[in-house]
Amino acid sequence: MPNAGGYIYVLTNPSFPEYVKIGYADNVDERVAQLNRSECTPFAFRKYATLHVTSRLADKHVHKLIDTFKPELHAKENVNGKLRVREFFAMSAAEAVGLLTMIGSIYGEIPETYASSRDEQRENELASDTAIATERRSPFSFYECGIGNGEKILFTEDPSVVCEVVGEREIRYRGETTSLSALAKRLLKKSGVVQGTLYFTYDGEVLSARRKRLEDEGLYGQAAKEKCPEEGVYVSAAAAPRDPVQQEMGGEGEILYFVMRKYNARCRRTGSGYTLLKGSRISPTLKSSSGKYGRLLREKYAFCISPDYVTLEDIYFQSSSMAAKFVAGSSLNGKVCWKTKDGVLLKDLLDGDFV
Repeated sequence: MPNAGGYIYVLTNPSFPEYVKIGYADNVDERVAQLNRSECTPFAFRKYATLHVTSRLADKHVHKLIDTFKPELHAKENVNGKLRVREFFAMSAAEAVGLLTMIGSIYGEIPETYASSRDEQRENELASDTAIATERRSPFSFYECGIGNGEKILFTEDPSVVCEVVGEREIRYRGETTSLSALAKRLLKKSGVVQGTLYFTYDGEVLSARRKRLEDEGLYGQAAKEKCPEEGVYVSAAAAPRDPVQQEMGGEGEILYFVMRKYNARCRRTGSGYTLLKGSRISPTLKSSSGKYGRLLREKYAFCISPDYVTLEDIYFQSSSMAAKFVAGSSLNGKVCWKTKDGVLLKDLLDGDFV
């Protein structure tokens, strides 16, 4: 390996197999040794891959690349009202190496990967057994994670392997209904027990990491249990999916404006929902009528709201009323809160029930 410059590294740790740590160090071995002096993790960090670079901030470019396309993969937490962003990403080590390979190709560099020692392999097996035991005590649920029937999940080792969710814990692959663990075991050609949630992703997020994130946010189970009375339908505060129609249409759709001028909010209406647009001003306070659901939404998207209460990213909602509630901080009928540029209320554009 070249001596000049430093290295972007990818580290793994069996204590949290759904994450990788991506950072920079002049000497990766020293950095790993430093991390392993801590007794906060049951197992040690190990070096998975490195890429030689000449810039000390090169790892930040990798972080920015991930944040641009898949910001939900970046581990973030709110500590005492302050957003804490860490160097951990909910992706497989192989996916991280793929990113390094793409970046290295620009500069004529190739990432170097490292094989696990026997001791590390034994630690991996022990950590996997522990994780499987935990999973058995509290089985993974697609529904609790805001993933419904018909949704697609991908195999981490080969994204061309696409499965369809057909139940709370069932998937369909090539016409066969099976479980995550059974299919992962078959695809990986392993003889022992496999924790399936480590090997499949939904919307680019490893399933085990998604569950942990939602549990940390207090939102695990909201998709299945939280009912928003005024909409009269079950919705997912935890999932908050991207608007699939918007993705297919490249962002096209009718623009609507919030009727209360003091909030200066806009949303895009498409066939599947309403996307509150970046730059919308929202209420700095929540009224009691917004309920637990309104508070959960504000907490979930705290990282998308500036200090002066302007949205920093587009946010998708399944109904106009949910979008209106998020903006005003109170329970509102979305059909009379959104209007076209010409002043036509949404209720006059729609047929049918409350939307």
